[in-house]
Amino acid sequence: MNIKTVSSTGLLSVIFLVLLLPVSGADKIDDKGASFERVKKDIFFLASDNCEGRGPLTKGLDLAADYISQQFKAAGLKPLGKDGSYYQPFNISGAKLDEKPKLVINSKNVQADVQIKNRRFKFSHRSEASEKQDKTVTLEVGKDFEAMGLSQAGKANATLVFAGFGMTVDDGKKYDDYAKIDAKGKIVMVLRDAPKFKEEVKIFDSNGKKRQLASLTEKILNAEKHGALAILFVNDRDTAKDTSDSLLPFNYTALARAPGKIPALHFSRSRADEFLTSITGKSLDETQKLIEDEMVSQSASLDSITADLEVKLTRGKDVVPLKNIAGVLEGNGPLANETIVIGAHYDHLGYGGAGSLSAQKKLAIHHGADDNGSGTTGMLELVRRFSSIKNRQGRKILFMAFSGEELGLFGSAHFVNNPLIPINEIAVMVNLDMIGRLSQDTDTKKDKVLLEGTGTAEIFEPLLDKKNADGQFAFVKKKSGFGPSDHASFCEKKIPVLFFWTGVHPEYHTPLDTAERINLDGLLKVVGFVEKIAVDLTLVEKKPAFIEVKGGTSPRPAGDMPRMGIRPGYSDEKEGVLVEGVSDGDPAAKAGIKKGDRIMEISGKKVGNIETYMQIMAGEKKGTTIQVGVDRDGKKIKIPVKLD
Repeated sequence: MNIKTVSSTGLLSVIFLVLLLPVSGADKIDDKGASFERVKKDIFFLASDNCEGRGPLTKGLDLAADYISQQFKAAGLKPLGKDGSYYQPFNISGAKLDEKPKLVINSKNVQADVQIKNRRFKFSHRSEASEKQDKTVTLEVGKDFEAMGLSQAGKANATLVFAGFGMTVDDGKKYDDYAKIDAKGKIVMVLRDAPKFKEEVKIFDSNGKKRQLASLTEKILNAEKHGALAILFVNDRDTAKDTSDSLLPFNYTALARAPGKIPALHFSRSRADEFLTSITGKSLDETQKLIEDEMVSQSASLDSITADLEVKLTRGKDVVPLKNIAGVLEGNGPLANETIVIGAHYDHLGYGGAGSLSAQKKLAIHHGADDNGSGTTGMLELVRRFSSIKNRQGRKILFMAFSGEELGLFGSAHFVNNPLIPINEIAVMVNLDMIGRLSQDTDTKKDKVLLEGTGTAEIFEPLLDKKNADGQFAFVKKKSGFGPSDHASFCEKKIPVLFFWTGVHPEYHTPLDTAERINLDGLLKVVGFVEKIAVDLTLVEKKPAFIEVKGGTSPRPAGDMPRMGIRPGYSDEKEGVLVEGVSDGDPAAKAGIKKGDRIMEISGKKVGNIETYMQIMAGEKKGTTIQVGVDRDGKKIKIPVKLD
């Protein structure tokens, strides 16, 4: 039954309370059937519609946090959070609206009788055909427009200009929506996405280049470059068809850093169609078809239409509240003053956003069953198993559920910089992220597990081999402890780490990553192995010494995007991308890029943050040499880097 469809708030509360009930004392912790039912309940709740993809700024993320903290409490973990709770609150950069945005349209000398051109024009009232009128309309938030999370605060009062898809390809030599218009001091109206040219190869060098130019970020920067005071985004024909012309909510991009300095609104296609038709005589559909068929811009000045808009928002470092969840299981004996951390991030993408790899354009819950409902579920199962052991000897275990991982490891970075226990007491960190899709290795026919950080402590390799003596797993090992998940934050603090995951799949970062697709038996098999490893890590007499492994950034696959081989500063807030490390033998290291450099420019394009860095890199080709502008100790230098 889909809880979301129940209209009674009372019944919803009862169902939620049932979900939060602790495991019955009659259930045996080591009973396989009981374990299966527990993990099934956990993951089906965390990946339910009610949790809304556990996205930042959703109520579903808080619902998931409440669920996890209740399981900690039921298991008897000691809360380490604020005011006796399990929560460690922190804030990240983002934007929030201070007031409703405003948009007023004035159209001068509008033809009052709209049937003259057989077009709908809602500014006017029927009168004599020869009558000209000025019409002013205050548009409705949520229906006619929305402020975008990528917007800057500000106001603008200026005439409109239609700039097609808002694209400039290869400095305008191939295609340029700004070539025949003057956008300086005006408000630009542009279509979303990219045109489907008849002969795309003549315009776009690669799909990556097309994606870059189609991005909201790139279009804002291009409008600003041409002197626009503000930008109005309009759904292109296909997006409007797929989404019923729905508007992007402000929160959809509120966590992304604003790429420019101008206000940005999402404007309804039906309204935009009225404006364009009234001036050019061609509808948006007709205009888009001309662009795609003729591969020529159809930009136009809309001088008789003036927009007066204002966006009041707060953007900054401490705007968006998130929270980690932390609970300790005390140890006993001579090692009880030391700690191992078992962690998993519980956040995901919510309704999509910049991290979505879905081909569909409409907003949809990205359930995140594997990423990382599975890791969170695995951690909760370990909580129950270890907490059931009476007078457990060895190191204490700090169980942590991190938030903000999908945005850049913010939760784990906050913890290691603001530890709830002395950080020098932490012996090892074990990270579970995407352990729900265990499958066989094609060569060995054994269950394949990806292991990272195996070189960060001397004891890891022999311990892993010992526990896998029966050969139940085929391990894919990487010695480095730096990678795209929360263990990297601990590795940065010179803490040995082990990262368990089962690999990327076609449903990764799409709405299809659902609980029904999780291999629950496989998840329990991974959890059982991690349990054996964790037992030894709590008991080994000598605290493992950290070993620094050179190189080894290990990003998850991102299509054919070329790589430089840098480790970016995920929690850095300054302009550009801070290089926190370079991988030996990779392009950046070969070219001479160093740790501490700040990448400010790639191929002449400004790098404002990690998001723009990724978009620019997606537009580059493997094997080509790019010019990377870096700030090194206050000096600006350009470094040629050959990509692979």
